[in-house]
Amino acid sequence: MTPKTVLSVLTVATLLGASFATVSYADGPRKGGDRMGMEQAFNFEAMDADKDGKVTQAEIQAFHAAKIAALDTNGDGNISAEELTVGREARKAERAAERSARMIENLDANDDGVLSIAELEARGGDRGEERMARMFDKVDTDDDGAISLAEAEAAKKMMHKRGKGHGHGDHDSRGN
Repeated sequence: MTPKTVLSVLTVATLLGASFATVSYADGPRKGGDRMGMEQAFNFEAMDADKDGKVTQAEIQAFHAAKIAALDTNGDGNISAEELTVGREARKAERAAERSARMIENLDANDDGVLSIAELEARGGDRGEERMARMFDKVDTDDDGAISLAEAEAAKKMMHKRGKGHGHGDHDSRGN
């Protein structure tokens, strides 16, 4: 490859990488605000190839080029919609595994590496029960002591509306 071709490939790879990083940022968990998503978009440890505590433009370009190359699972030099889907699903599974590991780490009172039903039930304690009661009362808009399907649907719409653009959940713009 000529130097110009290499530069063009790296430029395209960087732009595509930035696009995927943006998708990762948009889809990433938001515990504590947007900071977590930004950490996923700029994974310092993974990009610091020589582990010198600094990230160069070349390391960033190489990191993103490798991510893009990994998407080309059939090695044909192109990335199909199917390959993009597989890559996105793999990242989604990775995030779910990370969240599950954090949940176990945070809630595993006896440090046995699993969550018992008792540990899950104790999760909120009295505060959790109070929170659930307040949520129930908000959803039960007609105060009849029960939540109708219409009330549940209205609450779901309201939560989706509030969540748009604020990183709540793993839903796309259609609620999927």
